[in-house]
Amino acid sequence: MKEVGYEQIAVVLETWDAARFGCKNFDKEFGMVALERLFELQPRAKKVFGYDQGEEVGKSHANVHASAFAGLFDSVFQMLGPDLEFIEDILHQVGHRHKSMGVSPSFFPFMGQALIFAVEKYLGKKLAAEQRIAWEEVYDSISNEIIKNILN
Repeated sequence: MKEVGYEQIAVVLETWDAARFGCKNFDKEFGMVALERLFELQPRAKKVFGYDQGEEVGKSHANVHASAFAGLFDSVFQMLGPDLEFIEDILHQVGHRHKSMGVSPSFFPFMGQALIFAVEKYLGKKLAAEQRIAWEEVYDSISNEIIKNILN
């Protein structure tokens, strides 16, 4: 996994905590905002969630995945640091799970955009340029490790 600087990690953690602040049901709500944005940016991603089997099936799967999505990032962000071996093991498992669900590596850039969109929504403002760069670097490092395991 590509190492990310302490400064970038600190920026991501600070803005993530600020986005979470005061939201009672953050994981589910944040996850749904991010997924809905993903579906706008890349409608083909809806198939992974079962929307091809009907709107109700898709919504049900998306609701379950929403909390898991936010929870995964919360956990991964807390583990970022100098010892990357543990986080690489977790992202390895996440990659294999995504592969089994039929997630295309091409969806990940859209998910990064959706993630930043949701963070900005919960912050109530756009990220400053240096914050956006930090988020992009951290997300790219995480997603590249997951993609590597989808492709293997």
